[in-house]
Amino acid sequence: MIHFHNGDVTATLARKAGVPGRHVPFRESLITGPVRRDLALLDWVEERARTLSEEHGENLLRVRNELLEQEKTIDAARAEEEIVLWFEHDLYCLVHLLYLIKRFSNCRLTLIWCPSPLGLLAPEEYFKLFGSRTAVTPVMQRVTDAVWQAYTGADPTAFNRFLVQDIPDFPFVIDGLRLHASRFPSTTTGLGEPQRQLMQLIDEGAADFSTLFARFNPNPPRFGFGDGEVLRHLRRLAWCAVPMITMTEVPGDEHKAALAVTPAGRNVLQGSVDYVEVNGPDGWLGGAQLTREKLWRWDGAKIS
Repeated sequence: MIHFHNGDVTATLARKAGVPGRHVPFRESLITGPVRRDLALLDWVEERARTLSEEHGENLLRVRNELLEQEKTIDAARAEEEIVLWFEHDLYCLVHLLYLIKRFSNCRLTLIWCPSPLGLLAPEEYFKLFGSRTAVTPVMQRVTDAVWQAYTGADPTAFNRFLVQDIPDFPFVIDGLRLHASRFPSTTTGLGEPQRQLMQLIDEGAADFSTLFARFNPNPPRFGFGDGEVLRHLRRLAWCAVPMITMTEVPGDEHKAALAVTPAGRNVLQGSVDYVEVNGPDGWLGGAQLTREKLWRWDGAKIS
């Protein structure tokens, strides 16, 4: 039996709790694009390694080797008697869960799909969750196939058919897809929803990173961003052509970074200036590349 966890913390806690089997952390950030389907394995690893290295300031060779080793572990795990996936109800976890369900098709696959943060549970709770794990059903496999196709596709309008329905057999999927859709530029400000929330919190007084991170996306987490992903968003807001925020980092301790919204940023928050108009679209979301010639926007008012 092998377990895949969305990160090192839950893998360590489940191991310490004595949950039988081998516990492996899944280390990726598939909410950071490009995430394109139909690539050969080495091309997939190379594109993902370059993305993670550039976006998070990591050593390219080390990231590439770690991703290759992880893919080998996933391939080898297909021979296990049972594969258990441990994930939470947030966007970050959802995308990784979809990827692994796709990779483990036709395997004996079970799931612990938890609405509360796994890292905050007491050790004895891990045994209870392990005992309540459920099989990944054919319905969940079909939903995964369709949603992964949409997430990794070049045209994100494929999501529209999912956003107005319910899938009782796979809770949180629709909520998660709406969160992903909200990352596209808003029709009112040009900001993605995570950027808007971060800027709004800074403008309301969260003037340092630690305070901001504690207030962003409070429990239960929804976007599920860790500190590295939040820092990535903040740096983009600070380093764009027309800065939305100022960010004064402390060498060696980015968690003490001082933050403030610029006058231009406040104009964007108020809707009098469009972020995309002054700074241009911002990279990839899943398989969709946003450019001035090909730009999709999110209108949250159309989703009840």
